[in-house]
Amino acid sequence: GLIDRLENIDGIERIRLSSIEPTTVTEPLLEKMGRSGKLCPYLHVPLQSGNDGVLAAMNRPYDVRSFVTLVDHAVTAIPDLALGTDLMVGFPGESDRAFQDTVDLCHRLPFSYFHVFTYSNRPGTAAAKMPHDVPAEVARRRAQTLAEMSREKRLAFAERSIGSSVSVLFERGETEGLRLGTTANFLKVGVASNTELAHQVRQVRITGASDRWAVGQLAL
Repeated sequence: GLIDRLENIDGIERIRLSSIEPTTVTEPLLEKMGRSGKLCPYLHVPLQSGNDGVLAAMNRPYDVRSFVTLVDHAVTAIPDLALGTDLMVGFPGESDRAFQDTVDLCHRLPFSYFHVFTYSNRPGTAAAKMPHDVPAEVARRRAQTLAEMSREKRLAFAERSIGSSVSVLFERGETEGLRLGTTANFLKVGVASNTELAHQVRQVRITGASDRWAVGQLAL
């Protein structure tokens, strides 16, 4: 209902959802995202772990199968969907096998990027009382593994747009000589331009990509 009201406000061209739990991604929401001219085709849905035992220990209200079903349905309903997630490594009891489950699942699912976090003990929490702490060095290596995969996912996501024309909402200023902006499906795009483009929506033809952003040329 809130999205319906926002869509009817003149001057709002894009509505982007922030991070939401898997259990709140409903069928009506996906249907609206698939047909809306303003609601961005973008979901950031925390997974945290690809192992059911770790998810249960975290008290997450879903399992791997239900998460995969949600993702499969979302990308089918919204073909140009960008999908991000949060992952945590080093949670108490996360075995090598459990971590590998996360690696395998994230490799298979069509994420465009991850946010990777390393578990840290907080006194007074339920997790702080759990046995089988993961050594800090092991957790660090696991975080590096997932961060590298995230870079690969970002690059692959950007490369899919090479040769296409995309609508980019530009930000203020320059970064490394580029004017940066974002597509509706959350691809960062840079163009070389002497013109201030802040707050403008412009068409850009994508000519190249990196694991940080795609690059292109303004359409005439």
